[in-house]
Amino acid sequence: MLVPRTDHLPARPSWDCLVCERSWPCANAKEDLAAQYRRFPSGLAIYMASTMYDAVHDLTALGESAPADLYERFLAWVG
Repeated sequence: MLVPRTDHLPARPSWDCLVCERSWPCANAKEDLAAQYRRFPSGLAIYMASTMYDAVHDLTALGESAPADLYERFLAWVG
């Protein structure tokens, strides 16, 4: 699996972008990741599913419900 290379990384446990402070993956991270995994789209899906799993864990650690948009943020754009 490729190791993602982008400056637009998630700040844990908030899962906001370290650079632009938007919800991660931000538009720049999605663009960078799509380009890096262009030849391995299944690798991108696996990577994003694993990061969504981590995000659910972090975002629900204090007993709150997971945000409703996590699937759209992490997986819906992977194609």
